[in-house]
Amino acid sequence: MGTLPMAFSLVASFMSAITLLGTPADIYVSGTQYLVLPLAYPLVILGTTKIYLPVFDALDVSTSYEYLGKRFGRPVHLLASLCFVIQMVIYMAIVVYTPALALSQVTGFQVDLACAIIFLVCVFYTSIGGIKAVMWTDTFQAVCMFGSFIAIIMKGNFDVGGAAVVFDRNYQSGRVEFFNFNPDMRIRHTVWGMIIGGYFTWLSIYGINQTMVQRYLTVGKRTQANKALWFNLIGIGGLLLICGYAGMVMHAFYHNCDPITTKQVSTQDQLFPLFVMQLMGDYPGVPGLFVAGV
Repeated sequence: MGTLPMAFSLVASFMSAITLLGTPADIYVSGTQYLVLPLAYPLVILGTTKIYLPVFDALDVSTSYEYLGKRFGRPVHLLASLCFVIQMVIYMAIVVYTPALALSQVTGFQVDLACAIIFLVCVFYTSIGGIKAVMWTDTFQAVCMFGSFIAIIMKGNFDVGGAAVVFDRNYQSGRVEFFNFNPDMRIRHTVWGMIIGGYFTWLSIYGINQTMVQRYLTVGKRTQANKALWFNLIGIGGLLLICGYAGMVMHAFYHNCDPITTKQVSTQDQLFPLFVMQLMGDYPGVPGLFVAGV
């Protein structure tokens, strides 16, 4: 695989529906402090390219768990692999349920049926095409992510009166916050939590998670993997900031009519799909592009 498809695939792999639907909702409810998280991303990529990739390359291993087997023995290898399988089974349940909510909101399907459809489609193309099909699908999904979110925030930004109105309404409601250095660990988001916590959280994903490691191994040279990771940094940082601004636009749009208070939605996860349908539901193809992105 080439460098750019790998970079797009890395963006799409863990920028799942949890991020795409959860980040705007979190910004809508809790404010902008979460948007400090991208400051941790360069440290994550640096750690991955300088610490983990050289080890995998030198030992010629195909999984991070194979490295554990070489160093600590087969029992540790099997235990780590089992933990990964259990983690991914639980994670995939959440990852599929979240876009199923969006699909249900847009199409009217029952959530159970939407989950089944998503699983069947993913199992089919993965079985037929393997990792190559997965990575090209990720690339298409990444393009849909950026395209749909940019279209949504542009339309929302226009409808509320521009970026100045968006920032003013968020500022007036106390949601604009970027420099909270309070060391109190009971606070939802602080600079310390976002940078330090974000670094170790994402390093565990980019450094050793097999979902990412198997993508590093699809390119012929480590230098290609390094380039793809740095390109990916632009993608995940930009996408998170776009999602965050979407949350600010959503707050400006609903500043005097909160959908949760008015019972239009029952959970925060449904906020952004509702926003998309009320904002762009009359534009053919846009809701579908949004669902394809998540």
